[in-house]
Amino acid sequence: MDFARIDPRRDAEKGATYHVDYDGERLYHDGKPIEIDFLGLQSATGKRAAAKMVKDMDRKAGRKRDASKMSVDEMLDAASESEEARARFYAELTTGWRNVVYLEDAEIDNPDAEPAPMPYSKENAAKLFSSRPWVMEGIDRFLGDKSNFTRSGVEA
Repeated sequence: MDFARIDPRRDAEKGATYHVDYDGERLYHDGKPIEIDFLGLQSATGKRAAAKMVKDMDRKAGRKRDASKMSVDEMLDAASESEEARARFYAELTTGWRNVVYLEDAEIDNPDAEPAPMPYSKENAAKLFSSRPWVMEGIDRFLGDKSNFTRSGVEA
Protein backbone atom coordinates (compact mmCIF):
# COMPACT_ATOMS: atom_id res chain seq x y z
CA MET A 1 0.00 0.00 0.00
CA ASP A 2 1.29 3.44 -0.92
CA PHE A 3 1.69 5.53 2.26
CA ALA A 4 1.10 8.80 0.42
CA ARG A 5 -2.25 7.59 -0.97
CA ILE A 6 -3.88 6.40 2.25
CA ASP A 7 -7.13 8.34 2.77
CA PRO A 8 -9.42 6.91 5.49
CA ARG A 9 -12.10 9.56 4.74
CA ARG A 10 -12.31 8.52 1.07
CA ASP A 11 -12.46 4.84 2.01
CA ALA A 12 -15.19 5.53 4.61
CA GLU A 13 -17.25 7.36 1.98
CA LYS A 14 -17.06 4.28 -0.26
CA GLY A 15 -18.81 2.25 2.42
CA ALA A 16 -18.78 -1.45 3.22
CA THR A 17 -21.18 -4.34 3.76
CA TYR A 18 -21.64 -6.07 7.11
CA HIS A 19 -22.83 -9.68 7.03
CA VAL A 20 -24.94 -9.77 10.21
CA ASP A 21 -23.81 -12.32 12.76
CA TYR A 22 -24.87 -13.49 16.16
CA ASP A 23 -22.27 -14.83 18.57
CA GLY A 24 -19.81 -15.20 15.68
CA GLU A 25 -22.23 -17.10 13.43
CA ARG A 26 -23.23 -15.41 10.18
CA LEU A 27 -27.00 -15.13 9.71
CA TYR A 28 -29.11 -15.96 6.65
CA HIS A 29 -32.76 -15.72 5.67
CA ASP A 30 -34.01 -18.28 3.14
CA GLY A 31 -30.38 -19.18 2.40
CA LYS A 32 -29.41 -15.58 1.57
CA PRO A 33 -27.01 -13.55 3.72
CA ILE A 34 -28.50 -10.85 5.91
CA GLU A 35 -26.41 -7.81 4.98
CA ILE A 36 -26.35 -4.15 6.00
CA ASP A 37 -24.43 -1.45 4.13
CA PHE A 38 -22.66 1.30 6.08
CA LEU A 39 -20.62 4.39 5.50
CA GLY A 40 -17.52 4.42 7.68
CA LEU A 41 -16.99 6.41 10.85
CA GLN A 42 -14.49 8.68 9.07
CA SER A 43 -17.03 9.70 6.42
CA ALA A 44 -18.57 13.17 6.46
CA THR A 45 -21.91 11.55 7.38
CA GLY A 46 -20.22 9.61 10.19
CA LYS A 47 -18.63 12.72 11.64
CA ARG A 48 -21.87 14.72 11.48
CA ALA A 49 -23.86 11.83 13.01
CA ALA A 50 -21.29 11.43 15.82
CA ALA A 51 -21.41 15.15 16.62
CA LYS A 52 -25.22 15.07 16.67
CA MET A 53 -25.24 12.02 18.95
CA VAL A 54 -22.88 13.70 21.43
CA LYS A 55 -24.93 16.92 21.41
CA ASP A 56 -28.17 15.00 21.95
CA MET A 57 -26.73 12.97 24.81
CA ASP A 58 -25.26 16.09 26.45
CA ARG A 59 -28.57 17.94 26.13
CA LYS A 60 -30.52 15.04 27.64
CA ALA A 61 -27.98 14.59 30.42
CA GLY A 62 -28.04 18.29 31.18
CA ARG A 63 -24.24 18.05 31.33
CA LYS A 64 -24.60 18.02 35.11
CA ARG A 65 -25.59 14.44 35.76
CA ASP A 66 -23.36 12.76 38.34
CA ALA A 67 -23.65 8.95 38.22
CA SER A 68 -22.64 8.65 41.87
CA LYS A 69 -25.79 10.58 42.83
CA MET A 70 -28.17 8.79 40.47
CA SER A 71 -30.72 6.18 41.50
CA VAL A 72 -30.66 2.79 39.81
CA ASP A 73 -33.73 3.80 37.77
CA GLU A 74 -32.01 7.02 36.67
CA MET A 75 -28.93 5.05 35.62
CA LEU A 76 -31.06 2.58 33.65
CA ASP A 77 -32.86 5.49 31.95
CA ALA A 78 -29.52 7.06 31.05
CA ALA A 79 -28.26 3.75 29.63
CA SER A 80 -31.46 3.38 27.60
CA GLU A 81 -31.07 6.92 26.25
CA SER A 82 -27.49 6.09 25.29
CA GLU A 83 -28.60 2.93 23.48
CA GLU A 84 -31.30 4.88 21.59
CA ALA A 85 -28.74 7.51 20.60
CA ARG A 86 -26.39 4.78 19.36
CA ALA A 87 -29.23 3.20 17.33
CA ARG A 88 -29.98 6.56 15.68
CA PHE A 89 -26.26 7.07 15.02
CA TYR A 90 -25.94 3.70 13.28
CA ALA A 91 -29.15 4.34 11.33
CA GLU A 92 -27.56 7.52 9.94
CA LEU A 93 -24.56 5.49 8.72
CA THR A 94 -26.77 2.81 7.13
CA THR A 95 -27.21 3.12 3.37
CA GLY A 96 -29.17 -0.05 2.62
CA TRP A 97 -29.68 -3.72 3.43
CA ARG A 98 -30.71 -7.07 2.07
CA ASN A 99 -32.72 -9.98 3.49
CA VAL A 100 -33.60 -8.26 6.79
CA VAL A 101 -36.77 -9.67 8.31
CA TYR A 102 -38.56 -8.56 11.45
CA LEU A 103 -41.05 -9.67 14.08
CA GLU A 104 -42.66 -7.21 16.45
CA ASP A 105 -41.57 -7.74 20.06
CA ALA A 106 -44.97 -9.22 20.99
CA GLU A 107 -44.52 -11.93 18.34
CA ILE A 108 -40.96 -13.09 19.07
CA ASP A 109 -42.06 -15.94 21.33
CA ASN A 110 -44.97 -16.96 19.09
CA PRO A 111 -43.82 -20.03 17.11
CA ASP A 112 -46.56 -19.43 14.51
CA ALA A 113 -45.47 -15.86 13.74
CA GLU A 114 -43.75 -15.45 10.38
CA PRO A 115 -41.03 -12.82 10.07
CA ALA A 116 -41.83 -10.21 7.42
CA PRO A 117 -39.32 -8.53 5.13
CA MET A 118 -38.36 -5.17 6.58
CA PRO A 119 -37.85 -2.59 3.84
CA TYR A 120 -34.82 -0.39 4.24
CA SER A 121 -35.33 3.15 5.53
CA LYS A 122 -33.49 5.25 8.11
CA GLU A 123 -36.57 4.91 10.35
CA ASN A 124 -36.62 1.11 10.03
CA ALA A 125 -32.89 0.98 10.68
CA ALA A 126 -33.32 2.94 13.92
CA LYS A 127 -36.24 0.67 14.88
CA LEU A 128 -34.25 -2.50 14.18
CA PHE A 129 -31.14 -1.36 16.02
CA SER A 130 -33.00 0.00 19.05
CA SER A 131 -35.25 -3.05 19.42
CA ARG A 132 -32.47 -5.58 18.75
CA PRO A 133 -29.41 -4.20 20.58
CA TRP A 134 -27.51 -7.42 19.91
CA VAL A 135 -27.30 -6.32 16.25
CA MET A 136 -25.41 -3.21 17.37
CA GLU A 137 -22.76 -5.36 19.09
CA GLY A 138 -21.75 -6.75 15.69
CA ILE A 139 -21.99 -3.32 14.09
CA ASP A 140 -19.64 -1.99 16.78
CA ARG A 141 -17.03 -4.57 15.79
CA PHE A 142 -17.58 -4.08 12.07
CA LEU A 143 -17.36 -0.28 12.08
CA GLY A 144 -14.42 -0.32 14.47
CA ASP A 145 -12.36 -2.46 12.09
CA LYS A 146 -10.89 0.02 9.58
CA SER A 147 -9.85 -2.85 7.32
CA ASN A 148 -13.53 -3.22 6.35
CA PHE A 149 -13.27 0.19 4.69
CA THR A 150 -9.80 -0.05 3.19
CA ARG A 151 -9.64 0.33 -0.54
CA SER A 152 -8.86 -2.96 -2.21
CA GLY A 153 -6.65 -3.29 -5.23
CA VAL A 154 -4.38 -0.33 -4.42
CA GLU A 155 -0.79 -1.40 -4.72
CA ALA A 156 2.33 0.42 -3.59
